[in-house]
Amino acid sequence: MVYVDNDPMVPAHGRALLAVNERTAVVTSDLRDPAAILGDEAVKRLIDFDRPVGVMLVGILHHLHDDEDPRGIVEAYMAAVPSGSHLFITHFCDSSQDSRDAEKKFLALLGTGRFRTVAEITAFFEGYDLVEPGVVPLPLWRPEADLPEELTVGRRLMFGGIARKP
Repeated sequence: MVYVDNDPMVPAHGRALLAVNERTAVVTSDLRDPAAILGDEAVKRLIDFDRPVGVMLVGILHHLHDDEDPRGIVEAYMAAVPSGSHLFITHFCDSSQDSRDAEKKFLALLGTGRFRTVAEITAFFEGYDLVEPGVVPLPLWRPEADLPEELTVGRRLMFGGIARKP
């Protein structure tokens, strides 16, 4: 397992937690530089790119604007992994007026990124075999318990999906 973050505090904390685990690493790097991450010594030591791996882009792509080419970034990481690998994405979703209102607050607080529609999030998985139930609000992705008929606004903000590289 390799965790990547460009916030210097996050890797410092992660390294302290993982100091005794030789099968994990924390890399300080920017997701927008796939070549640097894929070429990192810790990544090359821990990830066998001849065997299927999981690429997990959890809560990160919505921080990237369209001009930062988030789709190209996803494609760069997936190009590095073999057939049978999986892609897991979570993303804030523009699915209602409530989500658009939340996006305005999100941008006022952080100043970057944007919520994308279900179609835009699903497009990140093009060329891969999307696993059922597809791209849905996270509570609806194979829930273990019954859910209320209608999800709260907060439970409808984050969508996610998993796909397999053929």
